[in-house]
Amino acid sequence: MALASLPTPALLVADADLAAAFEVLGQRWNGLILHTLATRPARFGELRTAIAGISTKMLADRLRDLIDAGLVTHDQLPPGPATYTLTLDGRALLPALEQLRSWAERRTT
Repeated sequence: MALASLPTPALLVADADLAAAFEVLGQRWNGLILHTLATRPARFGELRTAIAGISTKMLADRLRDLIDAGLVTHDQLPPGPATYTLTLDGRALLPALEQLRSWAERRTT
């Protein structure tokens, strides 16, 4: 068989939507923050305590990123403290995050 008669392989193209998703979820801590907020809205200090190893500055930066991405809201409801809550788009990610959690659990056991 001559080299010229070999079929040309299909062009590989990375999915733009998946790239956009990983732009947000690929940031360290973002998935963990979203998964932690799945339980209930939380104050900054509660998140800081719940997520071992994250610095105050990093948590503030990541929460800002998630707010900008439309996945989390920051609400100040008087008379209580400000809370962070998942948006509908943030909640829509929870099944995928749970699958990732299950995958990681299987790999470590």
